[in-house]
Amino acid sequence: MSDTSFTLTVLSAESQLYSGTAQSVTMPTEAGEITVLPHHAPLISNLHAGELIIRDGTTEEQLFVGGGVIEFTPDNTCRVLADTAERAADIDEKIAEEARKRAEESVKSATNEPEVIAAKAALFTALARIRIAERSRKARR
Repeated sequence: MSDTSFTLTVLSAESQLYSGTAQSVTMPTEAGEITVLPHHAPLISNLHAGELIIRDGTTEEQLFVGGGVIEFTPDNTCRVLADTAERAADIDEKIAEEARKRAEESVKSATNEPEVIAAKAALFTALARIRIAERSRKARR
């Protein structure tokens, strides 16, 4: 590993989506979108649903993460422990669109604050998956 890269692992409950070196990783955190570079200050933060972009110098890989935790340690290692995650190219846009419609209906039919919050979170997640899948599809053209 060089001074221009760090060790990165991206895990979800279902699988390991990435293990190797990276030059940067951009992700949605509770503090907003951040980009981690080699030798970043130690960091632990919650992830929010959204796009995670891994750059290794020659390629860029886009993932959807549905929450979780990021840790960057002093030994130049970054671990992403995602609640859910999938590669952008693997997102089924039809299923994501169906989830968006269900979430919109849930927002409309919610009768109390916890239901509204849960429905809006589901809607945000569905919209993020759709946006990431569309960007990935356009990039592959």
